[in-house]
Formats: sequence, C-alpha cells, structure tokens
Amino acid sequence: MDYAVETGPMGAIGESGSLMLRVNRNCPWNRCLFCPVYKNDAFSTRTVEEIKRDIDAVCRTRALLFSEARGRSEEGVTTPELLSEVICRNPAIYGATFSQPPPEQSAARNCLSQTAGWLYHGARRVFLQDADALAIKVSHLIEALEYLKRTFPTIDTITCYARAKSCQRRSVEELTALRRAGLSFCFVGVESGCDAVLRYMNKGVTGSEHIEAGHKLRQAGIAVAAFVMPGLGGHDPSQSKNHIAETVRVLNEMRPHEVRVRSLAILQSALLYQRWQSGEFTAPTEDQLVEELIALLEGIAFECTIETLQMTNPVISIKGPIGVKRGPALKQLAAYQALTANERARFSLNRYIGGGYLRFVDDWERLDQELERLIELAYDGAQSGAPDALERAEKAIFTLKSKGIP
Repeated sequence: MDYAVETGPMGAIGESGSLMLRVNRNCPWNRCLFCPVYKNDAFSTRTVEEIKRDIDAVCRTRALLFSEARGRSEEGVTTPELLSEVICRNPAIYGATFSQPPPEQSAARNCLSQTAGWLYHGARRVFLQDADALAIKVSHLIEALEYLKRTFPTIDTITCYARAKSCQRRSVEELTALRRAGLSFCFVGVESGCDAVLRYMNKGVTGSEHIEAGHKLRQAGIAVAAFVMPGLGGHDPSQSKNHIAETVRVLNEMRPHEVRVRSLAILQSALLYQRWQSGEFTAPTEDQLVEELIALLEGIAFECTIETLQMTNPVISIKGPIGVKRGPALKQLAAYQALTANERARFSLNRYIGGGYLRFVDDWERLDQELERLIELAYDGAQSGAPDALERAEKAIFTLKSKGIP
C-alpha cells in the first residue's frame, strides 16, 4: 500500500498547522520578475485520481500512527519518539532507520512527519498546493474537496493560493460551488494596484481585475487574504507614491479579510535581480519602505486583519485588527523616522542581523565572505558614526535580503 504523497516546493506563510495537498504542479503564469519559484518547471494539473491517492495515503498514515501508538494519549501520537519507532518498525515503508531512503520511502517519511504535525494541530486545516489551485478544472477540484472532507470530517478550513486572474475568470456560481465543497480562504498576490508597476513586473493582471476577483470571492463567501508588496515601485519617488496610492485604492475596493505585507526583497534567483544589476531597476531604501508602510496603514479604510510578520518588512511586526494595530504601528514608524541617519542604520542592522534573518541565511549556507564583509563595514560605520553609515547598512541589508526570504 502507498504511504507517500507528492508535495510542492512552497507552502503558505502561517499555515504550519495545515496538511499540504498538491492539486497542481508549479505556476500557470510563472513570469513575475520578482518571484524565483517554479521558474524552471512546467505547469500541470494533477488528476482527481492522483489527489485522491494522496488523501488515501494520509489516511493510511494516520491509521498506522494510531495503531503503533499502542494506547498512548492523543498527544503521544505525534511525538518525535513515536515517529522514530514507526520508521524503525516499518522498514518496508520508510527504509532502514539510519539510512538515506530512496525517493518513494523519503516521500513516505515526509507524509508521516506532515500527518503527525497535522494531527497535533487538530487535523483542521488543509492548504492546497501549488501556486494557483483555481487553475484546475472546477468540477475536478470540487470532487477532490468533497472526497477530502468525507475522509477527514474534522477539516473546517481549506486554503489556497489563487491568482487574481483565475478568480476573475471564474463565475460567482463556480466559486460558490467551491465554497460549498469546502474552499474557505484564497490567498491572492495583489502585490500592487498600480497598472504601470504590474506591467513592469509582468504580473499578468490589472488593478481592476484584482478588484473584480475580490468582489467575486466575497460574493461566493470565500475569505480573501491580499498580499501587498511595499517597494515594488522601486526607488523613483513618483513611482513609489503611485504604487502605494493605487494599492490602497484597490484594497479599499476589494475589502479583503486580511492584508498581508511582504516588502520587496530582490532575490538573486529572480529575474528582477538582473534588472537591478544592469541598473534598469533601482531598489527602494529602507526609509522608502517605511514611508510606504505609513501610507498603507493610513490609507486602509475598512476593517481587516493586518499582518506584517515577514522578516523583509522594516520596523514593525504586527498581526491583528487594523483598528487596534494601526495607531501603535504608526507611532513605531514615526519614531523610526525621527532617528538620525546613524541611529536608523543601527536600528535596521539590529532588526535584520540581530533579529534572526542572518541566522536563516547561515542555515541555508548562503552566508558568504562578501556578505560578512558588508555586515562588518556596516557595523563599523554605525558604531563610529561614519557619515555613510546608513548607506553601508543599506548595502548589507539589501545583500542579506537577496539571499532568500525566511
């Protein structure tokens, strides 16, 4: 019997307690300049039979866990000790305990670990991979979702990434049918509401299409989390202002349940990095990102959850109702702006370098001599009060962010 599932390269931030269920492979658009994910992989949808096989594999894995638990408490079913015992007792499924298993057995181990984590969180949430679950045929997705919920009645929330274009192309009736089948939440990458920025970044969607997608999802009863990206307009002050003003306008018309802020990081593995290297695109400064965050917080005119937890964001890390979080966040941002240039350099270095970003880069084995040199120069400049301290900090932080996003 099969205990392996197929998983994609990327989950959703904040979905650590979710079961990952792959309904398609990669991204149907896959042309955005700022995104490096999926770029060398072709898009394809998975068949209903393939999706059901993965659901069945999780079901078998759950049964195996409870069988091997031998009377342990519910919490004991998900401990690392039990997982090790399950692997040891079932070498035909998971391979020898202290060996590197072949791909099929490695996938089974991944399913075991993921299923245990899911059970630990109550087996309530499921996230549909990969980049755009709504690219699959609606009738096929409905059939898969209904089978999923029949198999696991504890599920109460099913989430996915969805391109605004795909949402906009679906009828309200189709989206309503998906909601009835269990689809609860769509994470939509708005990034910008400014058509000029969207065109340059090759996003493949317009601000008006973002709005239409949001309206259709709301009509269908599907909650929306809109991702927005301060800094995507680049360094030019006029473009920066247009980017954030139009983004605020689009958000106010969409009225998503959540606004998730993901400030621009120009990743070395993304096409935008080449534009930056050539000088065609100039990166925004940390001060610009702060200005855009202020405009965003001041401009949102509806009740929603605001979330800025990604480590690319400057100054603030918040999540909660915007009516509660806005005032304190704006005070923090204003306090940052009131600092001297040297103080802002030290603040930003402490936030990114001392705040954990560097540890992630080191764990990924991407901490090279050039980054170490830039960080050392930046700290020396900040501590000595050098006139170019802020510029040094900007270079170090830009290079740090270019390595990846935690």
